[in-house]
Amino acid sequence: MKKVLCTVILLGAVTLASCSGLSTHEDDEVAAIVNNHEITIGDLRFLYPDDSALDYLDSAIAVELIKQEVQEMNLDISPHLTGKTTSEEFEKLPPVNTKDEGGKQVRAYAIAQAEKLDMSPEEFQKQYGKKINEQNAYINTYLEEKLGGGNVNDLTWMEEFGEDYNRLVEKLVEKNKNDIDVFIN
Repeated sequence: MKKVLCTVILLGAVTLASCSGLSTHEDDEVAAIVNNHEITIGDLRFLYPDDSALDYLDSAIAVELIKQEVQEMNLDISPHLTGKTTSEEFEKLPPVNTKDEGGKQVRAYAIAQAEKLDMSPEEFQKQYGKKINEQNAYINTYLEEKLGGGNVNDLTWMEEFGEDYNRLVEKLVEKNKNDIDVFIN
């Protein structure tokens, strides 16, 4: 009986530890270093909910590698940045009374993130929109250079070329594996 109780307690402790996500870490704590560029807990916390942010660390590393590769190739990302009107719309917090389910989710996410980051929801959404726009521009610039085109936001394209994109990213990670240090799991 004691052995069963100890096992249950141990499993409970492991489960609680795995559910903590980022809550036990400080924003300035380094999660990974990619070619001398730090990805901090704060970087992850800004983009993702605490309970799942660590699940996206590999993606954050891949995006940083893509960004560095695009900069090294001296490619211009500006053609892939969304236009001023589209960008401003994405950076704007949906109204309180929105009937759109997607708008409701965006608003709820912005409010939750803003609270933990000590920002207004409007300021969070503006900064979040800019960050996502920039990341997508780097990714799409890289895809265009390496695959002759592509748009990670286009589901039809992702169905057709998603595997090529994934292989491309895997090769990039492999090429840089000695320059990637992960400090948190």
